[in-house]
Amino acid sequence: MKYFNQEDSAYAVYGERDKEVIALLANRFIGENPQVPYQYRLDFTSGILCDTEGWYLFDFGSRFPQAQIGEICYGAGDLYSHEQTPSSFEVRCQGPVVCYVNGEEVFRSLPGDESYKTSAFFSITLLPGLNHFVLVTEKTEVGFGLKLRNAKPQWEPPHFLSPIPARNGQAGFVYSQPDQWNLERQNLILSGCYDGITWFPCEEYEQPQSCCPITRIFGASSHGTAALKSQFYLEEAKTVHGVIRCDTQASLYIDGVLKGEWQGGTWESEMKLSGGAHTILILCQKQPDEETGLTVLLETGGNALSLCAGVKGYEGQWIYTGLFDGNIPPVSDLLSMEKVYEGINGTCFWKADVPDSSVRIFAEEELYGKWTYPCGVTLYGLLTAARYLNREDWQEYVLEYARMTAAVYDYSVYDKSVFGYPGVNTQLCWLSELDDCGSFGSFLLEAYKYRPVKEARKLADVIADFMRNRQRREKDMVFSRNNNTMWIDDMYMSIPFLCRYYKVSGDAAYLTDACRQAKLFRQYFFMTDKKLMSHIIDLTYGKMNRIPWSRGNGWVVLALSELLLILPKEHPDYDAVTSFFLEMTEGILQVQDETGMWHQILDDPATYDEASSTSMFICAFSRGIRLGIIKEDLRLRCMTSITKAWTGMKKTVINRKGDLYGVCRGSDCSYSRSYYRQLGWRFNDPHGIGIAVLAGVEKLMLDEFLQNTVSC
Repeated sequence: MKYFNQEDSAYAVYGERDKEVIALLANRFIGENPQVPYQYRLDFTSGILCDTEGWYLFDFGSRFPQAQIGEICYGAGDLYSHEQTPSSFEVRCQGPVVCYVNGEEVFRSLPGDESYKTSAFFSITLLPGLNHFVLVTEKTEVGFGLKLRNAKPQWEPPHFLSPIPARNGQAGFVYSQPDQWNLERQNLILSGCYDGITWFPCEEYEQPQSCCPITRIFGASSHGTAALKSQFYLEEAKTVHGVIRCDTQASLYIDGVLKGEWQGGTWESEMKLSGGAHTILILCQKQPDEETGLTVLLETGGNALSLCAGVKGYEGQWIYTGLFDGNIPPVSDLLSMEKVYEGINGTCFWKADVPDSSVRIFAEEELYGKWTYPCGVTLYGLLTAARYLNREDWQEYVLEYARMTAAVYDYSVYDKSVFGYPGVNTQLCWLSELDDCGSFGSFLLEAYKYRPVKEARKLADVIADFMRNRQRREKDMVFSRNNNTMWIDDMYMSIPFLCRYYKVSGDAAYLTDACRQAKLFRQYFFMTDKKLMSHIIDLTYGKMNRIPWSRGNGWVVLALSELLLILPKEHPDYDAVTSFFLEMTEGILQVQDETGMWHQILDDPATYDEASSTSMFICAFSRGIRLGIIKEDLRLRCMTSITKAWTGMKKTVINRKGDLYGVCRGSDCSYSRSYYRQLGWRFNDPHGIGIAVLAGVEKLMLDEFLQNTVSC
């Protein structure tokens, strides 16, 4: 298969200048996925919440118990998409349901769908930008409401936003109170007009309420220390005049520096501050059934500074957390928007002066800041390249990615406990399979070597505990999946993490488990006639599918090479692991194409040239030679194969702009070869980019190794 004209290939431009090809791939990825912070949005515990399986629960029967038979409710939300892309949704109906997307009807329930007993599915094409969803459901004797989720919620978690302009930026759906169906009203809603209807969740407090925000948020009878935070911006260095009144004990911090503390009354001072953004933090005592009387004025040149909470969908100036007893979190922690805090009433995060509201964190970029196994592989490749080529900019990009995902883990657990489905680290919090944690966890520990962040080590302990005690295994302790299948992919989703966790913990049981998995996966999947691995086994039937899917075999040899990088030669399993690695090497060499590439199905040359598997085979062979495992004639064959494969990559799948072609999309499993034949490739897919970068680096490392060997 020809992906582009030869003159557009990386090889045509760069030839053997491999460092520049690696930089081309890495810079393109980083340029298209820049460092973007998480987004902070207002959401409501009284809104349409998700459960832990990703279902949005439109539970109108319990919300409106007085609704009459035949009345309807609307739910509306906007879903952002980075590009035009197909997407599938799952619906469970409790009564008739109609779904519209961008004004077009995309789903209408059938009578058999309307009892919560079965799921219905619909597929749509999401357009770039905001996609407008409207759901209409009717009350019947059976019930009132529905559940909605993405068909693969752990992979494509849909974070809906309020479509109402006055609530711009708020997270979640809005919904109406029950009423009789009206065509004119429905057409207005479909067109994006929401006037004339009361929409929930409610943004107004029930009367009467205190005039004090701290009392409104935490309750009149509560007590403890409240923390308030806001931001302001100075165009240049200025003197800021501050006047703060509080009837209770209080303290003021600007950018983490204590500026004043007092026992009650008025504090006034002049503060010289630099230009730029500043954070203001106030700690004040709240006494039971008493108002704090807190007022804040910051001004320059007689003009009041504009304060901003920095939360989308919230016009207020301050956000609040607490209440705390004597154990007030460090100011540095309170300045962070990544941490949760232990308050008097348990774990807490930031709230707004709106009823039932919370500030929530969302990872909204297409890739950056997401916890997924393809991103774990990509970042591992980028980090290895950064270290080898001394690219501090790449390394900083990768290490900051690792830090931020680890830093919000405690928050994501808290978010899940409050809202059912977290806005960050979604796949990690799903945590039911090795896919959810192993690849990214392995990268996290690799990054930990260069920037030992305590949150990363804590998170690694969570993953290690999951693998050891909760991940499904068969009686012989081999890893399996919850749907009663086994996949060779899980060698990479487990073994590299087990190896790195062994190194950081010193617990040899994890190295023993890594070796056990390698030996058992060979026992289950190795096809001796092909010297390749079958992709899957359905344990119900006890049969492998005997299809050597290319990336699956790539996962196998890459995982084995990761194990061999740290496995001592005197280890009792060393011979078994190296023997398995060499058998795989022989089988893979036999099916390499004349182009240097390997095919989507390894023994089917009619299938397309696949980039991710070719990259992984380069990596594994290079490591095998450098470790002295691949020797003599096989060594010469592998050296030739690597050169041919890397040249094939540059000619066939990497173009002059650093785009990567021919990466198989994420796979399901099948016993039919036709499934794998039609499993198409994706442009610049993260399953392949980091591995292609790693392959280039491994080729350079092998060249250097061979030069040093000859010179010696």
